Amino acid sequence: MRSRAAGFTLIELMIVVAIIAIIAGVAVPNLLSSRAVANERAVIATLRTLTTAQTMCRNQAVVDIDGDGLGEALGLGELAGTEFLRSGGQKLVPASLSASLGTLDALGYVHTKGYLLALYLPDASGAGVLGTPANAGAVDPNNAEIAWSCLAWPVTRGNTGVSTFFVNQTGEILVANDAPYDGLVNIPLPGSALVGVAPTQLVGGAIASNTVGADGSLWRSVQ
Repeated sequence: MRSRAAGFTLIELMIVVAIIAIIAGVAVPNLLSSRAVANERAVIATLRTLTTAQTMCRNQAVVDIDGDGLGEALGLGELAGTEFLRSGGQKLVPASLSASLGTLDALGYVHTKGYLLALYLPDASGAGVLGTPANAGAVDPNNAEIAWSCLAWPVTRGNTGVSTFFVNQTGEILVANDAPYDGLVNIPLPGSALVGVAPTQLVGGAIASNTVGADGSLWRSVQ
């Protein structure tokens, strides 16, 4: 009696494909969620490092354009030593941040761990401008002594991350889990997590800790 050639029937193949599809449907979302959580934790650590770097440079008056002995906040490129200081002629040595955090794209944002970072410095009206070499002349020395902000939001919301983060000169990191910010499609404004001012402003407002900010999002303190 001849033995039948070994192989899968069409029905068996369909069952295998269906099982693989079910496993993928469970595993892929979990993988994406885990990656987003890891990215968000990395961003929080970055913002804490940034806050320490800003505080040290301001206390040491690394940049003091008006010569009053009070240090001013720096841009990401200045802190990372990848750009010349606004005071001119030199870079920060040693740098306070890694060079990767000072590598700005053409629009003035930094890409890291699936997130975009924007550091804002105040102009003469107290409004925030990106801390880039092109905006160096617009930064007001007196206002930069008292205010700055940095926001981090997902490159692809729902994939590389979900939440948006905010920190300023107070050192308190805030998170907005339902904020709609997403890549270059929807970019947060400098004072999004402040109250008492327009979302474009850095000076004059208070931090929106556990309340609705100027952008209409609910911001909570990161513990």
